[in-house]
Amino acid sequence: AVTGMRKALALMWSTESSIRDEVLKAFVDVFIAMPGTEGKEMLSDDVIAHNLLLLAGRASVSELASIEEALGRLVKDERIPGDVFLILWSIASKASGDARAAAMLVISLAATADRGIVDSASR
Repeated sequence: AVTGMRKALALMWSTESSIRDEVLKAFVDVFIAMPGTEGKEMLSDDVIAHNLLLLAGRASVSELASIEEALGRLVKDERIPGDVFLILWSIASKASGDARAAAMLVISLAATADRGIVDSASR
């Protein structure tokens, strides 16, 4: 699912808003929402954080641009719970290597939409 979603995220750059909306819906369905709830019930914050780490961890530069666009829209629409970013900060401060790098990457991608994510008061 991660590989397919990375490829689908390239459609975030479509000029058709309906296509972008469907990509975001699929993103939520795969990484944020409980299966079968059509985005109405969220996974636990820990699971969402883990999913975002998997998504961004081995993405190419072009995939990261698309992930940043999707995360930005979802952060602005408050579709990603704020506690997810607290979990990512915890991983970034306690982990090492790839886990730490991926956590910092996801935080930085989301922070383009909401600088409060990197504000010291947010952690």
